[in-house]
Amino acid sequence: MVIYTNDKEYQVGKNTIENVELSEFDKGDTGKSVVASQSLDVVRDVQVKLTAVLGETTLSVNELFNLTENSVVKLSSLADEPVALYLDNQVVARGMLVIADDNFGLQITEVVAEK
Repeated sequence: MVIYTNDKEYQVGKNTIENVELSEFDKGDTGKSVVASQSLDVVRDVQVKLTAVLGETTLSVNELFNLTENSVVKLSSLADEPVALYLDNQVVARGMLVIADDNFGLQITEVVAEK
């Protein structure tokens, strides 16, 4: 049940809700930054996901249904072409595919400049 009173308070069940008057925000006074531009220590341990894209291809649905074990899907990239490294769907670097301790790795050959 909601009760309206003359002093602009509303009673809803056991809770009292009061109107407040807000002052306008002064955009000129920005104060201190949460993360100082010269210090990124606050985010250094945050984990990010990188994705390396070897290439892509387009198949018909029929070709897709005909894929079996030992099928080879030819990708658009050449064997000696750099592999794109993505962070949040943005290319951040390119490099060459290598083997690193029984895993695939990417040796960075180019860091993509910020736009």
